[in-house]
Amino acid sequence: MPKLPSVYKRAGSPVYWGSVMINGKRKQYALCENKAAAQRMLADIKAEAKSRSKYGDTPFQAFAEKYMAWAKANKSDKTVKRDALSLEYLQEFHPIKDLTEISPALLDEFKTWLKNRTERVRPTDRKKYPRLRGVLGPHGINRTLQSVKMIMRKAEAWGLVPAQNWRLISKFKTPKGRVEFFTPAELTQMLDYTRVLAAQFPPEKRPPWQTIILLGARAGLRRGEMQNLMWSDIDFGKGILSITPKKDWTPKDYECRDIPLAEDLKAHLQKLPKRGPYVLYDVYGDRLSVDSITTYFRDKIVKKCGLSGNVHKLRHTFASHLVQNGVDLYTVSKLLGHSSIKTTEIYAHLSPVTLAGAVAKLPVL
Repeated sequence: MPKLPSVYKRAGSPVYWGSVMINGKRKQYALCENKAAAQRMLADIKAEAKSRSKYGDTPFQAFAEKYMAWAKANKSDKTVKRDALSLEYLQEFHPIKDLTEISPALLDEFKTWLKNRTERVRPTDRKKYPRLRGVLGPHGINRTLQSVKMIMRKAEAWGLVPAQNWRLISKFKTPKGRVEFFTPAELTQMLDYTRVLAAQFPPEKRPPWQTIILLGARAGLRRGEMQNLMWSDIDFGKGILSITPKKDWTPKDYECRDIPLAEDLKAHLQKLPKRGPYVLYDVYGDRLSVDSITTYFRDKIVKKCGLSGNVHKLRHTFASHLVQNGVDLYTVSKLLGHSSIKTTEIYAHLSPVTLAGAVAKLPVL
């Protein structure tokens, strides 16, 4: 015998009540004074609603499994992990049984819950627990909401739920600030330090930190692009470094691009011994992980030089130095592989062409 749905009493009401989710909207019904009879009535209402619904029931768990299978075949590993974690947070907030339960109103409550949950579990010692699960700042909450919205848009595209206005869910405002980058003098300082370190090893076992600095500050590579860069991606004759998909890796936003080799980067790469198909290896001959690139660059190079910043700051350095020397934002966006020039606009304030200078270029009448 199927389990009857739950009913409840309202304060001051002699009858039992029940609610039904129909096409993303929850409707409440006053039933009768007998609980068992009210449960049967609610079951009949749900069955009738299901028969009249354009979309019918879509068990959330079945949809989640279908979506994750699709995501693994079409998205990067990082995005797949973010989607999976976002769905976990959503289930923790409100156990979803049917897909139609998810609405803009529910996600607005979810946003508030994420904020309040973070304040409850946030550790007092942020240095000891910098990435505690569930501790999400404004950026993290916005990314979580964006993941769920994209998942629901896919459900709409598959015809499983009616289209809804997900733009109703506002994002938390986040400080933009100014882009931080290394100055030419700081780059020289770090490169000099890495040369001293490299001199302590034979050529075939030298650490890759000088290469990492140049790939970031002279070609604008992301850390994943550095890790997956192969010698076959470099054409010394044409002076081109190409960012291309690999069997087990794809660039961000699936954007392939060609980057002209700066002379100092080209000369450095030509002198490197080829220890395997990839460019970067550690002193033991193993490929560097993305996390190792981040941690070791920060702790072994930047901090030792008395500076601050991470490996992504090298990419900011590449873009900032270009803009400071008069390269237009459109060209910089193509070199960085940005899918939208709006992303590149964070460097606009560095351009030597000021507003007044631009107006002064008008022809004299």
